Amino acid sequence: MLTWLARDVAATDKDWKIAFWHHPPYTKGSHDSDTEIELIEIREHALPILEAAGVDLVLGGHSHSYERSYLIDGHYGTSDTFTQEMKKDGGSGREDESTPYQKPLAASQAGTVYIVAGTSALADQVSPHPAMYTSLSIPGSLVLDVYDKRLDVKFIDDQGEVQDYFTMKKTIA
Repeated sequence: MLTWLARDVAATDKDWKIAFWHHPPYTKGSHDSDTEIELIEIREHALPILEAAGVDLVLGGHSHSYERSYLIDGHYGTSDTFTQEMKKDGGSGREDESTPYQKPLAASQAGTVYIVAGTSALADQVSPHPAMYTSLSIPGSLVLDVYDKRLDVKFIDDQGEVQDYFTMKKTIA
């Protein structure tokens, strides 16, 4: 699978690279990415491949929480090994608060945002993981809108209110 993954992400010429699967590499919700083997193995083995290929966004579920990371790169260990230097952008990614996350086109190791979106029906308590910009224990859904070199992501709760959002823009290197 990892050999296929490396070939597949290397072969694409698309501007946006989004990966998704069930087990998240980072979570402190109803599951703990520091202790569960499937989550550890994804973080240790799949993330280096994805980040080297310039993947922009990784979506997972499994934990019944909503968690969204900063734009990060190079963290493959437990939560206590996460450092500030691993943040490519330590801001919110929100245009109305700071600046959107910026990534050069076709750049590797330029950062990835990781999202746990496992709260469509229920939400369990969540503790903050240091890689996460926000962690929420409320039901909701994720919406992705792509407009050319712009990606807008929103987490909308079960009452229709936007609880988290960010923008990522691709720039010409």
